[in-house]
Amino acid sequence: MLLYEIDEDADAVVRTVDIFADGSITRNSIEIEERSGQACPSLIDCSLADGFTGVDSEAITHEDFDAAWLKGIDKPFWNVR
Repeated sequence: MLLYEIDEDADAVVRTVDIFADGSITRNSIEIEERSGQACPSLIDCSLADGFTGVDSEAITHEDFDAAWLKGIDKPFWNVR
């Protein structure tokens, strides 16, 4: 399961949580990505409209997202060194 926190005003994905079938959970955020010293305006490399067109999605509460986030371990994707 993939969870995304989006900022529609900035046209950006700001945090993600990946929940795997084995129960492991990883998370990423703009803040985590920027620890490398490189700017990261979004966790996807396209606009929200392009990235989520045709995708079935379901809104969850901020509290549910945060609960999943707290269980995850940091795993940067773009700016790995």
